[in-house]
Amino acid sequence: MGLLVSLLTGLLFLAAAVALVLTTYALARRFMPEQDDKTADAASSIGFRIAALHGLILALVYAQELDDYKTVRQILTNEAVAIADIFNDMRRFGGAEVETVQAGLADYLQIAATDELGSLGDGDGLLLAGWRRWENVYENLLNLESENERQRFLQQTMLDRSKQIASFRQQREAAASDNYSSLFWGPAIIGVILLAIPYYVFRPTRSHLFLLGVFGLYSGVILFFIYAFANPFREPGKLIAPTMNELLDGEIGAAQRLSILRLEEHSIAIG
Repeated sequence: MGLLVSLLTGLLFLAAAVALVLTTYALARRFMPEQDDKTADAASSIGFRIAALHGLILALVYAQELDDYKTVRQILTNEAVAIADIFNDMRRFGGAEVETVQAGLADYLQIAATDELGSLGDGDGLLLAGWRRWENVYENLLNLESENERQRFLQQTMLDRSKQIASFRQQREAAASDNYSSLFWGPAIIGVILLAIPYYVFRPTRSHLFLLGVFGLYSGVILFFIYAFANPFREPGKLIAPTMNELLDGEIGAAQRLSILRLEEHSIAIG
């Protein structure tokens, strides 16, 4: 479904960009029919200057959005690593609370990797359920009773990792609520229009229309990727948090399934 949405969105951008370029060219041909010997030179000079400014804007915005996209991907990876570290350190710590803390981490990871990413993509922010799962894990770590230097070290390390997870969560929410890219679309669309206008000096031959179409297609491609990178939690550029998913498929996911199974057995026993 994600691939289909991306494909349809990309085709829409391409079609819209080509239509915008050709429509602008047709209107310019209609309302500016008079030309002289210098018109082509003036159109070429002005078009070159507009293209330089427009290309600079596209390059800067594209680079910024791509960098932000990569940053969010790294945040998700770092969060997954912190969760895995706590999970493994809790096993090293030992004691009666191992299973409780590990099950809490598994529950948190399930929410963070699935429901919460969808909530961020919809603009609803972080889920309260995610914060509650995190707080439950943090409280359990605070309540651990360390009996030796090894356990004290592991407890402090796990608490530090938990604080990092909270920071990563806030960074994810900040990335999802960043709407500065919306200020880019006005100049971007106006730039495409202004670049198409100088071409009115050329007759609408098949070759000229084809070249205008190529210009529109490439503009649509760039604009589509900028749009896709703008919100890494929503299609068409939605991140899938591969590291988190790998953890869910591994030992942490097994801990969650075991916890659910024991709860069901307990409910049956009570019933």
